[in-house]
Amino acid sequence: MSNELTISEDSGEARAGSATEGFTTGNQGTDFASRLPEPGRKAEIARIMATDIHRYYDEKLDAEYAALLEAEQSEINPDLINPTRPMDADQSRTALCSSEAGRRLVSDWDEMGGFRTHLSHVQADVGNMVKAMGGNREQRVFMERFDRDLPEEARYAVYAEIAAGPSIYVTPAPAAEVKRFQATPAGSTLVAEWGSFAPEKVAMLRARAKRLTDNLTDDEAHGFWFWLDELQPAIAAVIFRKMAG
Repeated sequence: MSNELTISEDSGEARAGSATEGFTTGNQGTDFASRLPEPGRKAEIARIMATDIHRYYDEKLDAEYAALLEAEQSEINPDLINPTRPMDADQSRTALCSSEAGRRLVSDWDEMGGFRTHLSHVQADVGNMVKAMGGNREQRVFMERFDRDLPEEARYAVYAEIAAGPSIYVTPAPAAEVKRFQATPAGSTLVAEWGSFAPEKVAMLRARAKRLTDNLTDDEAHGFWFWLDELQPAIAAVIFRKMAG
């Protein structure tokens, strides 16, 4: 999730994109924060800021200067940097369109109300969900593992499902199904939290999981469930809570 939706400290123009390429970073144009500053560039911008403030803003050097400062910070301590900063929509489109699966996702969103609209919703939902997992370090580690451990098709299926939202009619899950879910580490926490709404929540979670995996091959679905099963219960609970609506 660090190169398609958000800015990643590890991403660079010469490196392969990761799962969140195109989803995070608010900078326009070149992703200055994703590479080390050129020698003297920061001093040059500082000189322009001091001597020609109109040029400084007209050429958007303020954004570049802020990004260079951020790049320096990330070299010292990457955990100081917010890992869920939303990426500019044009950058996101470019990153996603680097693969066939990404182009399909972009095309689908264009046809269903507009790429920018769906992207902004997914960025917001991903940001809120990941922030619930802990501090900057925990958020960054989760997104890096998501990028590394899930195949591209599975990652994009997750984005598509987040964009679709809980737009499914479900009938409450039977007591036996709720009980099976409750027997899992994450499920026990959530069923207690949901109380009398647990049957509806479990049914929604089941329906959205089916819709997600229906868009994957058997191998891709297996990889997704293996990744999910390996998550810490508290992290899995954050995801289930979001998907249950």
